[in-house]
Amino acid sequence: MRNILALIALVVFPGMAAAAADAPSGVGAKWAVHEWGTFTSLQDENGNAVGGINTDDEPVPKFVHRCADSLLLTPTQVPAIFFQGAPSCHPDVTMRLETPVLYFHPPVSQPKAQGVKVKATFRGGWLTEYFPAAEATAPGVRPGSDGGFGHLTGKTVSTLSWNDLKIGGAWAGPPTEQHVWTAPRAVEAASVRTPDDEAEKFLFYRGVAHIDAPIRVVQEPDGNELVLKSQWSPASGGKPVLVRSLWLVDIREDGKIAYRPVPSLPLGGMTPDVVRTPATFRSVDYGADNLPKLKTTLRDGLVAEGLFGDEADALLNTWELSYFKSAGTRLFFLVPRAWTDTYLPLEVSVPSEITRVMVGRIELVTPKERNILRLIGRIPAPVITNQVAQLNKDYYAQITRNGKGFEAMVEGKISLADFGIIVPESYQLYLRLGRFRNALALDEEKRRPTKGLGQMIDTYRLEGYVPKETLGELHASGTGS
Repeated sequence: MRNILALIALVVFPGMAAAAADAPSGVGAKWAVHEWGTFTSLQDENGNAVGGINTDDEPVPKFVHRCADSLLLTPTQVPAIFFQGAPSCHPDVTMRLETPVLYFHPPVSQPKAQGVKVKATFRGGWLTEYFPAAEATAPGVRPGSDGGFGHLTGKTVSTLSWNDLKIGGAWAGPPTEQHVWTAPRAVEAASVRTPDDEAEKFLFYRGVAHIDAPIRVVQEPDGNELVLKSQWSPASGGKPVLVRSLWLVDIREDGKIAYRPVPSLPLGGMTPDVVRTPATFRSVDYGADNLPKLKTTLRDGLVAEGLFGDEADALLNTWELSYFKSAGTRLFFLVPRAWTDTYLPLEVSVPSEITRVMVGRIELVTPKERNILRLIGRIPAPVITNQVAQLNKDYYAQITRNGKGFEAMVEGKISLADFGIIVPESYQLYLRLGRFRNALALDEEKRRPTKGLGQMIDTYRLEGYVPKETLGELHASGTGS
């Protein structure tokens, strides 16, 4: 429809030709390639990145290709003790690259294209999931049934290359009802197909990284103020950039939302770049009606950065659960294009006007979460051991009675309680920590070791992953088991 309207403008109103060529419709000699996605990180009170956040709260369909099956933790409530070879927190993962998708909008003069090449490079990360099929490199990731991962560093470079693509045909994607996949499809764009006949409305990929967010959020000791600081310097010869749009959001467990815009923050300047904002909200700031207001202001920001309206809607609808319905305090910001291009270069072989709009999302460790961790730490170790033993008994009793519901529970579609299992107090507290609960527990144990939290980690099998190089070093020194 975009191209049809533009073509009418060219034919019926020739004086509008120049304006039509500049319109966001792909009209002209070049294709319009639009990309959106999210960079997610977790920061403690001092603004330090917390590792081990290889957690996926919006898992994609099984037809998506993966560099390894055991890298990402799923959002299920089922403890790791009930899984053989369950994924663990990888300590080097300090950032998640989530659901970048690329849409292709052809010019009127070239509605189809063949032999197109697209290459994404992740500097400091692994590109872990993708569709359709691509040539993938991920140094440090060992393919195979037993898998295994080495260290992930800022010098790691991973790539995805889609070669010989056809764009512009009437090709349908794989059947699925998963919202995380159907939401991005609700966009008017050209379909893409590989030589192996895998097709979709977009190119999709995800990843994990060992890099810092461009913004550091420090919580003042009195808990009253947040200090936002730049922690990115452009490459030599680069110019400072400005983060124009930022929002601080707090979502309570009852679902009520409070938010406020945050002043713009310069990145990479010669002087300290700092912005201050209150760390908390008043009771009157929370309300159920804030959700549509927040979505509207985010949408306006996304469109102002260059996305089409349906693309902005697709982004927000895809991340409805984790953006707007998961309890926690988070900072959203629109990532400067220069930062994205530095860490995630993108190449497209056809002449294109490329628009890249990425949302930065920094989850903040809050006093409430620290208090929950302290409560876990105060539970006597024998109590936790007994609770786990009872959970184990109830779990397998229910599996015997109702095996069909097991898969739904493992996939996170129903909870332990829905399955008729009494959730122990210690695990209830743990679940309240949200998406990055495993990483938070390990971080707290490192900061303030306690018998209760240590027992929780041991008995529920929450220990972090030990990269293969480290295991080799331990065995070589005679300290490994």
